[in-house]
Amino acid sequence: MLQYILDMINELGLWGLFISLAVEASSVPFPGGLVTLTFGYILNLTFLEVLLYGFLGGAVYSLFSLIPYGVGYKLEDKLKQKMNKKKVEKAQRWFKEFGVWTIAFARPLGIGNYISYIAGISKVGVWKFQSLTLLGILPWTIGMLWLGSVGNLKSVKKFMEDFQLYILLLLIITGAVYWFYRRHKKRASYYQSEPT
Repeated sequence: MLQYILDMINELGLWGLFISLAVEASSVPFPGGLVTLTFGYILNLTFLEVLLYGFLGGAVYSLFSLIPYGVGYKLEDKLKQKMNKKKVEKAQRWFKEFGVWTIAFARPLGIGNYISYIAGISKVGVWKFQSLTLLGILPWTIGMLWLGSVGNLKSVKKFMEDFQLYILLLLIITGAVYWFYRRHKKRASYYQSEPT
């Protein structure tokens, strides 16, 4: 796989970076992070080039993330028909109130692309979605290009895989703690409101 990516980058150059980020943003399973990392490694970019290509790559990613966002936007009505309409609306309200920042925070993780569907289903405004997507992907793209340009490719790839795992575990633990907190709070309020 690594040799294929190296050959593709050598052949396509900068367009290979943009194409890989566009494919990944479209939520097609593709190792866009590895391509970005490898691109920085092969071209031995200056810091100014890292910033420029990182920004351009982030803009391409943000633009193509509108594909899953649009699919999610269209799926809302079908979800309401197939599921409990009130539960879907409650989930939409929760995402708009508390979860909208996951659009930015989840981008470096493997689940980041799928947040676009949820944002579309929840009818997050397009400009807000695009801004948060760019905010989340820009440091990741710049970081991957920079790490590739200064490091040993295999050790950096291992570091990034470990980093994603730890962040994902942290999100799962945070979600579980929040769920238990809400559940405990509901039970406490139920027992307080129960007549004695």
